[in-house]
Amino acid sequence: MKFSIQREPLLNALQRISSVIEKKHTMEILGNILFEAKKENGSDKITLSGTDLEVGIQISLDSQIQEAGRMTLSMKHILDITKELPNQPMHFTLKSNHWVEIACAKARFNVVGIAADGYPSLPLYEEKNYNFANSDRLSEMIDKTEFAVSTDATRYHLNGVYFEVLQNGLIRMTATDGHRLSYIDYEVFTKPVDLKRGVVIPKKGLGEFHKLLQGTKNVGICFEKGYLYAKSESAFLFIRLIEADYPDYRQVIPQNLDKKANLNREDLLGALKRVSLMAHEKSKGVKLAIQEGMLVVSSSNPDMGEAKDEIGINYKGEAFEIGFNAKYMLDCLEVMQDPEIIFNFKDKTKPGLIQSSAHQNHCYVIMPMRI
Repeated sequence: MKFSIQREPLLNALQRISSVIEKKHTMEILGNILFEAKKENGSDKITLSGTDLEVGIQISLDSQIQEAGRMTLSMKHILDITKELPNQPMHFTLKSNHWVEIACAKARFNVVGIAADGYPSLPLYEEKNYNFANSDRLSEMIDKTEFAVSTDATRYHLNGVYFEVLQNGLIRMTATDGHRLSYIDYEVFTKPVDLKRGVVIPKKGLGEFHKLLQGTKNVGICFEKGYLYAKSESAFLFIRLIEADYPDYRQVIPQNLDKKANLNREDLLGALKRVSLMAHEKSKGVKLAIQEGMLVVSSSNPDMGEAKDEIGINYKGEAFEIGFNAKYMLDCLEVMQDPEIIFNFKDKTKPGLIQSSAHQNHCYVIMPMRI
């Protein structure tokens, strides 16, 4: 096996794949990246693959192949070497006993590899039946849900985003950790997709999917036998889905909320950031005192002190108070983009619901807390 490749696209590909490969792995070869040199449709291509068996990514790059073949190299070693080399062509030669010579400008490396025959079998991505979806809309849906995914390993079924097709053909993505819930509906596919029941996409896989969406207009998606497959112009990705039933989240979405406040998102964001500085370090609890035309945000901590801020709002109705975790509110407000939001309430014991005034397809439910 012998080939040459430009250093910059190789470095970019290695950095993308490195996030998939775990530092601690049960099999030594899973710490390696697979290189495959072959001619495709009359052009020379190097295919780089990495996986932890739960998520896998494959990227194809233009190259000059003198001799086709397969090899694996330590991801850490090849990434470190490539970072330090000048931006000139790199030349790879597979030698005996799986040693690999790497040459660039006047630099030379001889690196130990592992036989490619021991690398896990990867899916045949090209043979899947893909449905194409709008990358920008999917990216926005991930932005507005993944922050609410549970990180509690004992609640495995909540460690991902729930992806489902609604009756009207819209796609809904939902995430919850039991304290807050975020969901968003969007029309994303170019034609109806056949997904009879929802699936749970794990957070790590979702992050890699998010990266795949960047810089591409449409992405191909396929759901098959417990996996999500995705492809862009130059990369393929597979994600092993979480095999668990997602809870009936619709039961916690509050209904008949009779109190509604319209306010400026940046005003509330700023007030929460300031007042939460004096909130209890663990609970991050803040109190919202709502009255006609004004919202008072306050916090108190016996060990630090107290803080209060006021902002103008559009609200008519009886005055009342309710407590929330400031961090949970900030997480939501920071992914919203519209200047005006709607905050819906029932009373201090019921969840609140936040929506953007202009885009009400995104809803955020937050549980109250005692202050």
